[in-house]
Amino acid sequence: MKSKGDAIINKVNKIAQFMGKQIYFRAMRDAFAMAVPFLVLTGFVILFNNVVIAPDGFLKHVIDPAILTTAQTFGNKIINGTMNILSLLIVVLISYSLSVTRKAKNPVIPVTVAVACLFSLMPTSVNLIPTGMSEAVEVANVVPYSLTNAGGMFLAIFTGILATELFIKLSGVEKLQIKMNGNIPAAVIQTFNSLIAVILTISIFALVSFLAVVITGMEINEIIVAVIQAPLVKLTTSLPGFLVLCMCTNLLFFFGIHAGGIVNPILEPPLLVAMQQNVEAFATHQVIPNIIVLPFRDLYGHLGGTGSTIALLIAVFILSKRKEHREFGKMVIPTSIFNINEPIIFGFPILFNPFMLIPFVFGPMLLFVIAYFATAWGLVSPIVAYVPWSVPPLINGYMASGGDIRNVILQLLLITLQVVIYIPFLKLYERSLDIMDRERDESAAA
Repeated sequence: MKSKGDAIINKVNKIAQFMGKQIYFRAMRDAFAMAVPFLVLTGFVILFNNVVIAPDGFLKHVIDPAILTTAQTFGNKIINGTMNILSLLIVVLISYSLSVTRKAKNPVIPVTVAVACLFSLMPTSVNLIPTGMSEAVEVANVVPYSLTNAGGMFLAIFTGILATELFIKLSGVEKLQIKMNGNIPAAVIQTFNSLIAVILTISIFALVSFLAVVITGMEINEIIVAVIQAPLVKLTTSLPGFLVLCMCTNLLFFFGIHAGGIVNPILEPPLLVAMQQNVEAFATHQVIPNIIVLPFRDLYGHLGGTGSTIALLIAVFILSKRKEHREFGKMVIPTSIFNINEPIIFGFPILFNPFMLIPFVFGPMLLFVIAYFATAWGLVSPIVAYVPWSVPPLINGYMASGGDIRNVILQLLLITLQVVIYIPFLKLYERSLDIMDRERDESAAA
């Protein structure tokens, strides 16, 4: 007979399986994964530009600040080709992933259509403040980076999904295909077969953009920012909203459900937008607007992976009396250093282990709260550079903070605190194992 707990777990598993099968979540997940190298490069360049060769930094006594300012131009060009076109990269990657899943004959065509649709949603003129001026002027026939960097993330996500789906459906209608015969290259045949679908898809997106301006007086991107992006950014960058989403992640992992495809599509896009805002503020020497951004989770609450399990390994090395635990710790410590902790979750195990529920799920919440207020009170620097989740603890804290050793010290304190949190539960778990071993030996002897 199934218990109530089993029924709940089965329901959660069904939800996870349903969401895991959703091709849109998969497309978003794959797109962000493929965009990581660009974000990593951006993080290194921002750190180098604004710390190592900053005109007002430590090198100003050795190198003319004017030369350092000129040298920064090289890094700025890299940023233009990475972070400043992140939304373009995302629309391409989402469309490509979705096209492959839908088995499009030539994925390149729907990808190019999606990019065209994205630009058809752009405003025809924007207000910009020229260098050396204080008032904005209206400029036509330009696309500002604010629409192609992470600030246009949600527009890119919606466009990548909707444009690709619409094009694939229209291109599959035989009546909309221009049939060609004879000795004609396959590429030409595919192009003409999709000609009407291309025209219709781009025209529909352009019409939607036109009607939005006529009816509301707002561009599509402005509507998305006001209705969707701003509320989500506000939710995920607030401490309560962030804690709830991260707690869901840890709970799902505890029940053996990988939360990447469930929570991350909700959590990551807004936090990436917040990360972009911090990057821009740091580069222009303005006040950093956000405490919680995408790397905040990995820097302070996922030290060694979800649940900060590197602290569990340290606790094992300090006091564990069970040989299998110590041997297991030696085996998995190399992967834990790089925040890969599935071997711990499934092998220690954390999975369905009631003794590990509190430290694994709720311990990181305390770490997040401490890190949040440490940043808010100015005890450590806010996060100003993107670092991927796989960068080892302490190193990632130094890089993400723009080279502030205080952030590294905070990480050391958080790891120490999490070790203290894990220790009593580890003792209880090992004591329960000892009792089970003793009862098994007594049963065997009898």
